[in-house]
Amino acid sequence: MTVTARKRPAAREAVPNQITPLGILADLGRQQMCVAVEASSAMLRGFETMRRIQQEAAHDASVRHEAIAGKLHDARAPADLLAMQAELLQGDWQSAGRYWQDLAGTALEMQVEMMGCASHLLDSETALESVSAVEAFDAFPGLKALFPFARAAT
Repeated sequence: MTVTARKRPAAREAVPNQITPLGILADLGRQQMCVAVEASSAMLRGFETMRRIQQEAAHDASVRHEAIAGKLHDARAPADLLAMQAELLQGDWQSAGRYWQDLAGTALEMQVEMMGCASHLLDSETALESVSAVEAFDAFPGLKALFPFARAAT
C-alpha cells in the first residue's frame, strides 16, 4: 500500500470566531466527517492495492502453469512427470505464502493509516499531562488506602 499511499493535507489553522453552541456542534460534525472521509479514502486505496496483489498472483500462477503445460507435452518418462508436478506444487505453495503475506501486510498498513486519520483530533501529550496517577488517587480517598505508594521527589 505504500505505493499508493497519499499524504493528508496539513491541518489548517482555525479562524478565530465566537464560540457558540451551534458553532461547536457544526465544527464537531465537520471534524467527524473529515475523519470519516479520510479513513474511507485510506480503506479504498488499501482495497486497490489488495486487488493489484491478487491480479499479480493470478498472472504469475497462470504463467507458471502454462510453462509446465508446455513441458508436459514433451515429457516421456514418469519421473519427469512427477518432477514437473512437484515443481508446480512447490511454486504454487511459495506463491500462496507470498500472496497471503502481501495481503496481510497491506491490510495492516491500511488499518494503521485509517487509525492515523483520527489521531490528529487528540493531542495525547496534553491529555497525559492533564491527568496523572497521583491526581486520580487524590480524587478517591478510598483508593489511597488500597494502593499506598510514596510520592516521588520533584
